Amino acid sequence: MKMKIAIVYGTRPELIKLIPLILLMKGDPRIDLVIINTGQHKEMVDDLEALFGVQPHHKLEIMSHNQSLTEINQRITQKIEPVLKSVMPSLVLVQGDTSTVTTVGMYCFYNRIAVGHVEAGLRSHNLDEPFPEEFNRRVISIFARYNFAPTQLAADNLRSEGISPSRVFITGNTIVDMVGIVKEKIPAVSNGSTNILITAHRRENHGIGIKNICDSVKAVIEAFPDVRFTWPVHPNPNVQQVVMAELSGIPNVKLTPPMNYMDLSSALASTHLIWTDSGGIQEESPSYKKPVLILRNVTERPEIINSGFGKLVGTDPDAIISSTKEILTNEKLYKRMISGANPFGDGHASEKIRDIILNGQ
Repeated sequence: MKMKIAIVYGTRPELIKLIPLILLMKGDPRIDLVIINTGQHKEMVDDLEALFGVQPHHKLEIMSHNQSLTEINQRITQKIEPVLKSVMPSLVLVQGDTSTVTTVGMYCFYNRIAVGHVEAGLRSHNLDEPFPEEFNRRVISIFARYNFAPTQLAADNLRSEGISPSRVFITGNTIVDMVGIVKEKIPAVSNGSTNILITAHRRENHGIGIKNICDSVKAVIEAFPDVRFTWPVHPNPNVQQVVMAELSGIPNVKLTPPMNYMDLSSALASTHLIWTDSGGIQEESPSYKKPVLILRNVTERPEIINSGFGKLVGTDPDAIISSTKEILTNEKLYKRMISGANPFGDGHASEKIRDIILNGQ
């Protein structure tokens, strides 16, 4: 008898890391897979689904303009209940730390449906940064039947919080699986100059943080006239309005709309250095052998720092500028930063997750 498994996601970062697992489970005759998209993101997820042939059985379409976190949670709860009552899965898999993860997970807990949490155990140990993600990922660990930790450190975090070792499994991160799928399909095109890719959108950086990043861009260009920046600008007005006002018209800066995943992957493969406050890009950078400056005060992925690929700089302009100058002028440092082993796994996380579930561990 097939095992009925529901995979639920709502945002692009979730889907990116679940695609390898979806593709693997779709082709497994032992699994009856049900795919549910809550609609927490829309256009960016729709494009990704089409690109990789992911066809949700249910699309909840929960988003409305400028809604609050509370409203998002309420809509997900209202719409997921009839779907899961109809599907009656043996296990629900969620990924990461979004509102979809916490809300769907709590519904499953209340209704005695087993939950598997992909990418469990990440901790910044600061409930305000990242907000509300740190809270989300802590809550689901309490009741998840399967906590699929990407690294030993993540597993240690879970065990230190009292999570039973029988519910903690080290699998690696599925982002490494995903990069393996797309890496051979993307062009790594150099434009003949030193390019820096920026992604920044986190709530805690709205306001002065984004302004500081813009000021840092201008200062680096002044010091290194040949450096080029590419910034796919997040549509959130708190980001877009500041970036466009500060950097529009500067010849060395290319401001683009948000990139689809393949274009962003190509940019990662082609860039010289990354500035980001994105958790996912912190995880992808070792697969592309690119150093990354992390535009946060804390990171729940300290493995990127411990392995040498990343450096935590926050949004202090002095820290961003001095670290960038050092990387651009010190070839030995650059090579040292990208020479380590990938701390996020071997590219077989999805297989390990599937096998753990099917073996009933």
